[in-house]
Amino acid sequence: MNIAIDRQTSLPSRARLADFYDRYFEALDDLRLEEWPEFFVDDCLFEVIPRENWQAGYKLCTIQADSKGMLVDRVQGILKTQVYAPRAFRRFYSGLRATGRNNNGFIETRQNVIVAQTLIDGPSMIHLCGVAYDLLEEAGDGFLFRERIFVIDSEMIPNSFIFPA
Repeated sequence: MNIAIDRQTSLPSRARLADFYDRYFEALDDLRLEEWPEFFVDDCLFEVIPRENWQAGYKLCTIQADSKGMLVDRVQGILKTQVYAPRAFRRFYSGLRATGRNNNGFIETRQNVIVAQTLIDGPSMIHLCGVAYDLLEEAGDGFLFRERIFVIDSEMIPNSFIFPA
């Protein structure tokens, strides 16, 4: 039996969504990068793409991973092979809302995101700014990302952009 899903009904509460995103950003901000892939399903999509490319429908991304395995590889690359100056990141989001459900019943969300970076010997500054369009799958009492598309506002990105958003 095929049951049509009303895109606006049966959406999770904002509090449940905020809890998921709070835990996600906390893991990244606390540099618990090994936990990052665990927020995704195995067959996921993670992209960071400049707004101009996204609006034009171009697929050229700054970062792209199409599986949890690729996210694990990225974490290993950051932790074991990358050389960079010590820094701290803080991620801030606003305007979080569930916008509906897609045809497969997955939850569509949207939120604005700012990533601030602080070099140990310098002032804090905005590292990235944009909007994230996510597709969430309900898993137990929480969620997992099926897709996380972070559309960054600028084509000019810092050459130190290696960490997930």
